[in-house]
Amino acid sequence: MTHINEAHINEEERRVAESCGSLAYSRESSSNSMQSNNNGGGGEEEVKQIRPSPKMMSKENDTTTSSSVTIPNTIVTTNSTEEAETTSPPTTTTTTNPSPAETVVRAEYVERKRDFEDLLDHVTSMIMDYYDECGRPTETQLHDEFLTPAQILAKMKPIHGQILPGSNEDCLNDIRVVFRHSLKTMHPFFLDKLYFGSDPIGQIAELIVAVLNGTTHVYHVSPVFSTMEIETILWMGTAFGLRKEDIDGTMNPGGSMSNRMALILARNEYFPHVKEKGWKSDDRPVGFTAVQSHYSITTAAMVAGMGTDNMIQVPAIRETSQMDPGALELRIQQEIEKGNKPFFVNAVAGTTVMGAFDDLKAIGEICKRYKLWFHVDACWGGFLIFSSPENKAGKFDGIELADSISFNPHKALGVPQQCSMLITNKKSCALGQSNGSDAEYLFQPQNGGYDIGNKTLGCGRKADALKFWLTIRKHGLDGFRQLADHAMEKARRLTKLIQESEDFELVAIPMGTNVCYWYTPSYFVKNPEEYTHPRKAAVHQIIFNRMKEQGGRCLIQQQPLKEFGLPNFFRLAFGGDKARLEDLDFLLNETRRLGQDITPLQTDAT
Repeated sequence: MTHINEAHINEEERRVAESCGSLAYSRESSSNSMQSNNNGGGGEEEVKQIRPSPKMMSKENDTTTSSSVTIPNTIVTTNSTEEAETTSPPTTTTTTNPSPAETVVRAEYVERKRDFEDLLDHVTSMIMDYYDECGRPTETQLHDEFLTPAQILAKMKPIHGQILPGSNEDCLNDIRVVFRHSLKTMHPFFLDKLYFGSDPIGQIAELIVAVLNGTTHVYHVSPVFSTMEIETILWMGTAFGLRKEDIDGTMNPGGSMSNRMALILARNEYFPHVKEKGWKSDDRPVGFTAVQSHYSITTAAMVAGMGTDNMIQVPAIRETSQMDPGALELRIQQEIEKGNKPFFVNAVAGTTVMGAFDDLKAIGEICKRYKLWFHVDACWGGFLIFSSPENKAGKFDGIELADSISFNPHKALGVPQQCSMLITNKKSCALGQSNGSDAEYLFQPQNGGYDIGNKTLGCGRKADALKFWLTIRKHGLDGFRQLADHAMEKARRLTKLIQESEDFELVAIPMGTNVCYWYTPSYFVKNPEEYTHPRKAAVHQIIFNRMKEQGGRCLIQQQPLKEFGLPNFFRLAFGGDKARLEDLDFLLNETRRLGQDITPLQTDAT
């Protein structure tokens, strides 16, 4: 993306820059224009409209000295407060003189505040109990009781047919059911998915977003949230090694949406007519993705209208589960020979199951050679960019060649669901051109690229940036490094424990923080020739069901890997989880406890 100097930009260049949503332009030029508008033509002091609160008007508690000059219908006040930063100039405030009735908080707002306080007091108590329960993992199960949908509904009053308003207590009863029968994702032994219990600062951010209830589609209704979104995208892009002036992007409701948008961007660049006219019979588009990539890449092909059969699955290397670069290039050549038009390649930095990191440099060079859009799905493994050099060595080499990168702070970094971003590299106009509708009733050019909604496929957009912004503020790069390094340390420790055990077997040496392994019950340790693939698959399904329904002391994902013909195995992925190094022995022993009695009698009955 070319840096834009407002001092020399002409009107046509300004129009193009604003329509593209250039982040460099947004940050440097729109701040000047908006400040000029807010200050009435460039005044040095900020002018705000405020309404005095009762606390402000109280002389007993007031630490502020004021001097006021009365102008008809206006009060101009210069304030200096003891708590203000010494570097901050005095603030001049202007307010329209309110009517006497409006100096008192309206009755309905007083009632709403009392309602909120009452609910918050009760819910806070439940949350504190939740923290305590999760903090006693060997005593506390992940759920009190695993219920069917019918059993869950029986615990609460029905909502169908409800006409009269309910009470706070009615709502609190439902909330108690939610806490009691929901899975405790903050529990150290919740290791079933690639997300974990959220961080306190993120939880507070969610509450603030809910109270303010802004949407980041246009700047004038969410100026702070819109600014934070742009800044966090720039921050994360530079963390991946991209140049700040080359970065654009947007936050999205989940990594699947970020991946879909990446394909839509590529489609618009290579087949720009599709946006308005649709596909032509001679377009014949094909894309390529790692066979172990997330299923959202396949659904993206469906959404883009090119068809799932035209997203070619590239084989992986058995020892590492990485995409085979040689197989990728061969398939590109084969599709060209058929008369098809390759345009998109998806590589993965941290695959869902095995946690593999594709050879981004080799794949990026292939994409450059054939002039293909290069997307990197770093939704899961991207957090290891913060790890120490020895832990991330080789994992992200070549990511600077990517045209787009998807990343999910809500996975390993403890940011509450959902928080995902799509970052583009040297594609400053791609988002606006691909997704923009130019709805004049909503998007106004004077906001200088901060009307983010015109770059996305949505309109109502939750202010997810606050969660990531405050998480960065709270933990910093050093906190993220410690988290990532600890995850790698746990993966290495578990790998060693498995290698030293006769009843566990590694599927492969992990590249990242996903450790995949098989368990062998006592009967099959003594009779290994009877431990066939179907029985091995059944053993892991039986143990997983017992984890859910009987034990509740831990939950670990299990799945097959059909591309290699591998039967079901456990996948234990470390990231923002709360497990300690000393917990790893417990997790293996819990697997033994739940599965050591399994014999062919049980496996053959499944």
